[in-house]
Amino acid sequence: MSAKPKIAVVGTGWWSTEFHIPSLKKYADCELAALVDPNVEKRRKAEEMFEIPAGFATVSEALAEMQIDGAIVATPSALHHPVAKELIENGVHVMVEKPFTTIAADAHELVKLAQEKSIHLTVGYTFQHTNAAKALKRALDNDEIGEILLINGLFASMAEAYYRGVPELYKGIFKWAITGPDPLTFSDPKLSGGGQGQTQVSHAIGMILHAINQRATQVAAFMENRDLKVDLIDAMAFTCEANTIGNMGSTGNLRDGDKHQQEFRYYGTKGYILHDMRDGQLLVRNDNGHQYEITGSDIGDTYPALEPSRHLVDLISGKAHINLAPGLQAAWAVEFIEAAYESAATNSIVKVNNQ
Repeated sequence: MSAKPKIAVVGTGWWSTEFHIPSLKKYADCELAALVDPNVEKRRKAEEMFEIPAGFATVSEALAEMQIDGAIVATPSALHHPVAKELIENGVHVMVEKPFTTIAADAHELVKLAQEKSIHLTVGYTFQHTNAAKALKRALDNDEIGEILLINGLFASMAEAYYRGVPELYKGIFKWAITGPDPLTFSDPKLSGGGQGQTQVSHAIGMILHAINQRATQVAAFMENRDLKVDLIDAMAFTCEANTIGNMGSTGNLRDGDKHQQEFRYYGTKGYILHDMRDGQLLVRNDNGHQYEITGSDIGDTYPALEPSRHLVDLISGKAHINLAPGLQAAWAVEFIEAAYESAATNSIVKVNNQ
């Protein structure tokens, strides 16, 4: 490896041009060496705007022409698996956007392959880079609230225009630097794998399963598409390995200007934790009288969108020693969501297919 890791970004759509490319371009600890996208017009706009020295249509072309130490995979969700697999097979460390994959078996294949080849595999769970999420993980790892009995979650967001294939309705809010989402990225189930479950519940359940370090065992879900091709409103009940039970509600129909609501509660045999993921706040209280909070100046960045791509660089260089969004727990989230969609489709309780 060169003195600074050479990084490629695969996919030059909204999320890459808004966050990953600017993040890496400004990060002194890496070299942003190439962009990869079969859409030549879109890729060249990004190359010119960010002054990227090389561009390729495919990962194969990029690997044949230059050394790549790490890559950001920010393609439509259904393409994450084949792109990441090719990179890992060629010894490239990867950060894969969420949802990690749309099929559980694919997610577990990538995890196994990365382990076999000693490759860093991290997933774009932005919220897991917050101070509150780190404190949540520490509290649960340290048994602050004892055995986890119940988890209650809510994730309400503004995403309906994406599912309708009219992302331009949000242009005034997000002010895209180069491009917004492709109309099909979130609205076509063949590309997205689904709606609110894939796009937003993946954030929530990814956080929960990583924090408690348990796999789900059963899921019962109800989903409502309204007049869309993908789900807009989801309700899920679930069980986990250590007899933890939980429920999750999610809707993507908040209006323009509405504040997102992302709240999670963990109840244990020795206390409880309240986590406001959107505002970056955390309250831990237990029976020993021990209470602490993440509030005020301790909160830090509530949505550190520049961090997931930089975290890959830090893992490669050795600057980071703990993977804040590891592939294994992300694969658990994929199998959970896969079971939820099956449950909603069959009107039944589905056992999670643990690989």
